[in-house]
Amino acid sequence: MQWNSRDYWAGIELRNDLLKKNSGQKQLTSAPLDEQNDLHLTVRRDGKVVGTLLMHPIDQKMIQVKQVAIASCCQGLGIGKQLLRYAEKLAAVMNYKIIFLTGRKQAWSFYEKLDYMSVLDSYVDGQIELKLFKKELNVENGFITNEVREMKTNGRQ
Repeated sequence: MQWNSRDYWAGIELRNDLLKKNSGQKQLTSAPLDEQNDLHLTVRRDGKVVGTLLMHPIDQKMIQVKQVAIASCCQGLGIGKQLLRYAEKLAAVMNYKIIFLTGRKQAWSFYEKLDYMSVLDSYVDGQIELKLFKKELNVENGFITNEVREMKTNGRQ
């Protein structure tokens, strides 16, 4: 999706309703210029944008996922999981090795179930408690692979 497009603004509305309003932050009324070069992903359901996230490249190996928002009516349906998995696959195709994100307390278990690891103690920013998470992508030819570990038993493999 393009920055400042109709779908982008539908994502901004979700972010304002679900992220900004609940945290006491100022709502977005113009397209942030610092998001111009980010990757903007949206999910549509019945023609309406119901999910969004941004992917912000940090360097050649690391990308940040931010502003994850799923419409209240669609939470618990697996849409957020599918959107994040898609972002991971996209990051792998682009040869990123690490994804990191900052999650609100109510989303910590969601990220942990998707194999994101907490890397710092939680902290408070304004009215919300946050924690930094990361996930290392095992990338082979642009695909995420599961790490295979062999277990030694009684001296045998």
